[in-house]
Amino acid sequence: QACTKRYGFDDEDETLRHLLYIANSETPKQKKLIFRIKRCLHCHVGARGSQHPKVALKAKIHRFQWQWLQNVTSKCNIKSIEKSIRVICDFYQSRVQEASLKSTEEGIAKEREIFSIRRECDKRLLTAINDDDVLALDNKNKMTQGCDMKDELRSDPAACSPEATLAAIRHCQVGRGSASYATAMNETAEETKERRAKEIVVEQSEEAQKAKMLIRKVLGSIMA
Repeated sequence: QACTKRYGFDDEDETLRHLLYIANSETPKQKKLIFRIKRCLHCHVGARGSQHPKVALKAKIHRFQWQWLQNVTSKCNIKSIEKSIRVICDFYQSRVQEASLKSTEEGIAKEREIFSIRRECDKRLLTAINDDDVLALDNKNKMTQGCDMKDELRSDPAACSPEATLAAIRHCQVGRGSASYATAMNETAEETKERRAKEIVVEQSEEAQKAKMLIRKVLGSIMA
């Protein structure tokens, strides 16, 4: 609801359709990350029943989006289309939360980036962003409305603490080349470069290539 108003969408239906658009336009590699990889960054989809109660709502999406969701749900062995939608929302929410751990400004920028994709000429977006910026200049504290996830995470029993998130990233084998992993490891730029150089040698080895081929064969592909 907050993002619908903040980024100039007509209603929540349009906001959801926007997320489905960008999820469907992701690369095959990114789609596998969204739908096949169990993420450790505040994945509310996997929370215990009482931790993060689900809210039922009705939304209208395009028929081709529904057909795409049916295809993804079936190929990725997801329980329901509703859960596929929650997976998508959680993925993009986690990107904002990850950025917010670095700073409020980066969280705001990441959220704005997500909801501005392919809307460069949408006057509603430009008006909404301008109004939000003016409000922020009047009161800097209001820059955190909805975008700074830290207070929200502290009050959410299903969410990890920032320390737990960094610990999870350190133990996770996905995203070792990402900036968030380097941050979690508390590495300098030189240390990251040195570590990645060693890892790339391993990743490009014949044994690793065979393993990748096996994984690709098992996982298959997600058709748009």
